[in-house]
Amino acid sequence: MCGIAGILHRGTHSDAPRRVKAMADSIPHRGPDDEGFWSDGDVALGFRRLSIVDLETGYQPMPNEDGTVWVVFNGEIYNHRALRRELEDAGHRFATDHSDTEVLVHGYEQWGEGLLPRLNGMFVFAVWDQNNRRLMIGRDRLGIKPVYIAERGDGALVFASEIRAIHASGLIEKAPDEGAVHAYFLQQNVWDGRSMFRHVRQLPAGHLMVDEPGRRVTRQFWDMSFNRRKVGAKDAAAMLRAVLEDTIQRQMAADVPVMGYLSGGIDSSALVAGAHRIDPKVKAYSCLFDLTNVGDDKIVDEREFSRAMARHLGISHVEMELGPTALMGSLHATIDALEEPRMGMAYVNYLIAGRVAQDSKVVLSGCGGDEILGGYVGRYAHLRQPYPVGSAAKPGLLARIIGRALKPTGLSLDSMRRMLELYCFPVPPQDVASAFTPHMQTASGGYTVADALGGLLKACPSHFDWDRLMYADTKTYLSGLLMVEDKLSMAHSLEARVPLIDNAVIDLAMGFDWELLSDGITGKIVFRDSIRDWVPALIADKPKMGFGPPDASWYRGALQPWIRQLLSPDRIAARGVFQPAYVEKAIDDHMSGAANRLPLIWSLLSFDAWCEINGFYDGDLGQPMRPMAA
Repeated sequence: MCGIAGILHRGTHSDAPRRVKAMADSIPHRGPDDEGFWSDGDVALGFRRLSIVDLETGYQPMPNEDGTVWVVFNGEIYNHRALRRELEDAGHRFATDHSDTEVLVHGYEQWGEGLLPRLNGMFVFAVWDQNNRRLMIGRDRLGIKPVYIAERGDGALVFASEIRAIHASGLIEKAPDEGAVHAYFLQQNVWDGRSMFRHVRQLPAGHLMVDEPGRRVTRQFWDMSFNRRKVGAKDAAAMLRAVLEDTIQRQMAADVPVMGYLSGGIDSSALVAGAHRIDPKVKAYSCLFDLTNVGDDKIVDEREFSRAMARHLGISHVEMELGPTALMGSLHATIDALEEPRMGMAYVNYLIAGRVAQDSKVVLSGCGGDEILGGYVGRYAHLRQPYPVGSAAKPGLLARIIGRALKPTGLSLDSMRRMLELYCFPVPPQDVASAFTPHMQTASGGYTVADALGGLLKACPSHFDWDRLMYADTKTYLSGLLMVEDKLSMAHSLEARVPLIDNAVIDLAMGFDWELLSDGITGKIVFRDSIRDWVPALIADKPKMGFGPPDASWYRGALQPWIRQLLSPDRIAARGVFQPAYVEKAIDDHMSGAANRLPLIWSLLSFDAWCEINGFYDGDLGQPMRPMAA
């Protein structure tokens, strides 16, 4: 797990090596153990290393035997040993003992672009082919590892693991993308490879970019495909269990200790149990919450389940408890690590990652299990159940927007409306005019979630609504979660591995009939059955809860004075994005209990921190008072 940086300039920037050094220097957290650089007249490559595999010889940038192919790589290739054997049989000579990086060098020589579909892992890598003056950048199937790209008018291409490194090159203007800012508040996420910084985007998941003299193209090498088939429940559980055992074994491979998150949910519990079968010394880490004066949202604290799992396995268990004002001291650090506002109450992820990083460099995370294995039972049920009497949307703006987006998807009007209800937050379409300033409404460029979702679903290879929802969730929601997982762990020089979206798990799960995944009442049916004898019954049968703090209550309590000052009408007006009256009413509604506006308040707090960190939208407006700790 590392950080990469590079500039492809083809002779237009003789100072590219110096610039790439500055880029690498901006991301030391991604690689505190080592750094490396290489350049020629066309390209400069930089690297920061977090040493996890092949500690002694895995240095980068890494060449082939004659120095005509060079690679920088961030991630893990879990099938590198099998690929190494295949490449050695084909006559390639390896200089390292067991570096997965070197598989990319020789794999490119042997298969070219055909290397990418052969890889099982989480990765971003850039290969420079000196003989053909060709750069190839590839990103893993689901985008577990990030890579940002910025193209200049002079043809230069700047790429890096983080946005801050792109700006550290000095070649790309640092400014907000106002259209992306607007989109974030419509869906609490940024889709389709956009970032909230002008001129900076991500290489899409499952894609590669090739740049050679006179040509620059981006191609998709993998996409989700559904081959649903009938399999007996017992056989399916046995198949999934075998795949999980192999996957966890693969992803436990490291030359440093591997730990595990343990929220108390079925995903993290299964991974810790599987890891314990391989390494009895594995340690588990849980985040708990102070429940004093917490209301109905106290259900988010899962300590009884995480403790039951730790007792069941007899493992070392580290607990970290957060109080109601933890957000105040970690908001800016969290958003700085994320580089842009994202979904969920991410400060909790930032803090627990920091605790794990005190003991290890690698942790197993359950991220991704819900999207692929049918865990979002409430979302599926919402999509297929009829509307209550009198709740159907009346013709108007929303109906016109949906109708415009509907044609390419093949969805019914009812299905599209239901799906949009799952994605349109924290600002719903009917609130856009009253929520945003006229300037921001113009800056949106006419963007709507309905149009974006419709364009996405056009590529879905299935006409079944639940497959379409899984496809959309994976491309949008999971993409956002993976960004949070990577950025907030790597801020602490911690590698987070995600076994539940290993290639083998994905390929198997997408072939199971839906009756093995969810029936609209129970989710992850076959997954529960596959690990039932690994975990206590109260966990195997536990309903989906999600992981996060009781912020709805905390906002109404100790954090309320701080929130009201940070999001005061004067400050909101100074930012020029929202109409102050809209924000003030949303806060009042939340604090009185009339509505749960938690997603909007989190998004606004995150955005304010982002503005202060980057000097955008009037920059530093000064910090409000700090309330007494509860």
